[in-house]
Amino acid sequence: MLSILYVDDEPGLLDIGKIFLERSGELSVDTAISAKDAITKINMSEYDCIVSDYQMPGMDGLSFLKYIRDTWGPLPFILFTGKGREEVVIEALNNGADFYLQKGGEPKSQFAELKHKIILAAERRKVNERLKNSERRLTDIINFLPDAIFAIDLQGKVIAWNRSIEEMTGISQEQILGKGDYIYSYYVFGERKPLLIDLILNDHPDSEKEYQSITRKEDKLITERFIQSLYGGKGAFLWLIASPLYDSDGNVIGAIESLRDITDRKIAEEELKAAFEQLAAAEEELRQQLEDLAGSEQKIRDNERRLSEIINFLPDATFAIDQKGVVIAWNNAMEEMTGVHKTDIIGTGNYSYSLPMWGERRPILIDTVLKEDEEIERIYPSVVRKNGKLIAEVFAPGFYGGKGAYVWFTASPLFDTNGRLAGAIESIRDISEQRKAHDELRAAYQELTATEEELRHQYRDLSWSEERIKEDERFIRNVFSSIMDGIIIMDKDLTIIEVNDALKSDYQDKWPLIGKKCYKVFHQKNTVCDHCPAIKTLKTGFPGQKTILRKDEAGTRSLEVFTYPLYDPQAGKITGVIEYIRGISDKTPHKLTNDTSDSPVKPDDLSNSHT
Repeated sequence: MLSILYVDDEPGLLDIGKIFLERSGELSVDTAISAKDAITKINMSEYDCIVSDYQMPGMDGLSFLKYIRDTWGPLPFILFTGKGREEVVIEALNNGADFYLQKGGEPKSQFAELKHKIILAAERRKVNERLKNSERRLTDIINFLPDAIFAIDLQGKVIAWNRSIEEMTGISQEQILGKGDYIYSYYVFGERKPLLIDLILNDHPDSEKEYQSITRKEDKLITERFIQSLYGGKGAFLWLIASPLYDSDGNVIGAIESLRDITDRKIAEEELKAAFEQLAAAEEELRQQLEDLAGSEQKIRDNERRLSEIINFLPDATFAIDQKGVVIAWNNAMEEMTGVHKTDIIGTGNYSYSLPMWGERRPILIDTVLKEDEEIERIYPSVVRKNGKLIAEVFAPGFYGGKGAYVWFTASPLFDTNGRLAGAIESIRDISEQRKAHDELRAAYQELTATEEELRHQYRDLSWSEERIKEDERFIRNVFSSIMDGIIIMDKDLTIIEVNDALKSDYQDKWPLIGKKCYKVFHQKNTVCDHCPAIKTLKTGFPGQKTILRKDEAGTRSLEVFTYPLYDPQAGKITGVIEYIRGISDKTPHKLTNDTSDSPVKPDDLSNSHT
């Protein structure tokens, strides 16, 4: 039953309208004699539609409509006005009224027409809400995918750009959606030109020659290549797959491309080839569909169909549940891994999805997305939380008919258009082959370590003459002193134990520097600087870096600060850190300043800086 608020300053008309509208039992009508009275009731109750007169004391129907749109957004609103108010009708429609109806005539037919418009307006709002939820779910699924994905329409305009490709290119959805002229190629390759995705829609012989080899499988194009411009010029090996997009009638409406970063896999393949002369198996196929979203029931069905195909297209086993734990998605890869067909499990609950994995009904990783439970997390050796996702790796004995497999789990929440938790999705990747390769590499590494240790013992038996050692020390000291950029050597407590001449000339007023804390000398602080790269290097054993701005009498200039671990091979541990400082924006990069300004050149530098 729909709840209606009927607003009019004529009590008699309100009574008649309430009787006629409630007669069928489909509507429940509240009345208000003014817009002010109506606003009070709206703040206390929820209504599916508002019917309002135009000419009322205090606030007329148009002002009331504007208030509703500003405060309650798309709440259905019907203007019930007197005859001869065409200019009012036009203004009402321009301000977002759903319908209008002129008073007068036979009451029965008039209120029957009003009832029809009320039901139509309410149903239209529900359809719009369902469409928004469907669009939001589709967006969540695409953003959940670990691979970088984008899609274009037939005019070459970008219609999808997920979070993974944002990270890969540094370009957000807001910067690229709706744009064409090969803008996506510019952000991927650094120039505007047809890519693999364009070969789906049109022939581009010259562009096709840029790929070393393209595999055509059904309507998909698959290839691999190295792209230097990605990740800020660092570059990456990518596995690319492009496929057409279809509407519900089977017509091509665009194309979609997936970019998977396989740099680590390429490195692993090279190591395995050198060590064991083996090649990694080819990646599984990808397929995904994306359609232009509009406001209709057919569009909703297209979205739901598209969601199902997207999930089935994923090479990783993937399933989803709603808030009640009922299975709402179960893709083809999941069927192959568990032996359970989607028709037998979709719509079931009571942890039915746990049975083919663990042999019993119990909460698993996906359930901790809906409700945190430490007992569930103890099933897994370790659980990593990253950007709202839960990631774990464990041996699951139930897969492949009881054969079992080492798998990588990723679970993430699903939200509706209002940002409320609507369910969860879990992706399962078989990493048995990777684990096997990892174990083989670890065995080879242990053998190499044993050989290295034997060589180390042999090396320790060798000795250098005292004069040769002194010559080496003098040579190293001369090199250290001749470097024009600043070099500082510190112990694990950030106490300075050595500096070169470039530092001596810039900090004569603080001499001697040796024996003092670096943050006291250079920044006049009593505690370690925030985001200190030296601290990070001491903890991780990896180099650190930060770019900072310095101000002095000559103006503002940029300095690059690099940190490197000082490793004692005999003790087998890090004993200190080396800090290297150089100017990058003036003509005397070796000249340093003790200005305490530490404003980063760009926000990204804060993540691995300290000075």
